[in-house]
Amino acid sequence: MKKIVLLFILLFSLNSLAQLSKTHYIPPLTTSSSSGVTPIDHYIYISTPSLQDVKFKILLIGGSTIPGTVNKTTPYRYSIGDGENTQLFESSSNTGKVINKGFIIESEGLIYVNVRTNAGVSNVGNFPQAGGLVAKGISGLGKRFRAGAMLNTSNIPGLLNFFSVLATENNTEIKISNIPNGTLLANGTTYNAPFPPIKLDKNESYVLAINDNLGSNLIGALIESDKNIVVNSGSFGGTNDPSNTGNPGRDLGFDQIVSADKIGTEYIFIKGQGTDVLERVLLIAEEDTEIYVNGNTTPVATIQAGKNYIFDGSAFVN
Repeated sequence: MKKIVLLFILLFSLNSLAQLSKTHYIPPLTTSSSSGVTPIDHYIYISTPSLQDVKFKILLIGGSTIPGTVNKTTPYRYSIGDGENTQLFESSSNTGKVINKGFIIESEGLIYVNVRTNAGVSNVGNFPQAGGLVAKGISGLGKRFRAGAMLNTSNIPGLLNFFSVLATENNTEIKISNIPNGTLLANGTTYNAPFPPIKLDKNESYVLAINDNLGSNLIGALIESDKNIVVNSGSFGGTNDPSNTGNPGRDLGFDQIVSADKIGTEYIFIKGQGTDVLERVLLIAEEDTEIYVNGNTTPVATIQAGKNYIFDGSAFVN
């Protein structure tokens, strides 16, 4: 049984570094116009710590190649477009099948790659939300992943949890499990185990999405492959508020995740300025796990593989 040690710290800001690499993979994202949360301008932001020029090329999967140069003082921004049908986004109603979308960025030197989007409630002309992911470069490659997302247990419309997979080799077989039988997927089909394996060739993608308060069924989903893949996971229109009354609102929260062989057993969480009910920590067990918090010798919980445990903002200490 694995032992996880956690430390909660109350702070107001955190500077973090992205992943430096010469190759970055960006699987597509998904959204739903029916949710009212629509992506508008989205783009790729490339930077480097190098004082010298670094040449790179952005490969639009299934399309053209965009060359560019970046250095420490001159970052690069590539505008992708807007809406739910672009090189980055695929409508959630069109998920559950093999697609050719996303990007691969290759460079002659080490670079950071970040994908960003603005979004909002289109029917009122209000776009207050934004989201982004950090491409993990070569560190993003793996064969076993657990999907995470916002809780999406509130009984309000416009919630969407998803994960997306990009293959890096031909004849890659993907297996998806640990989703409750009978879960209605965003494309109108139903998940039932055993879920048919997905066959992908190099640079092909597959997206699975779950709408509304069924989205929590995606948390802990196991994604396995026989060859290296890259996985994005999260929410496009999500909430961590568990209430079923009122309008707790919705937000964006997604990232590129790392495989099970790269995760650890000790973590530090730092709180921002969110409320206790919204700023939650989600832990997903890769194997049967005991959870210890803030130096205590008694576990606060023991969870089985694929299950999750949640702390709200009250767990943080000064």
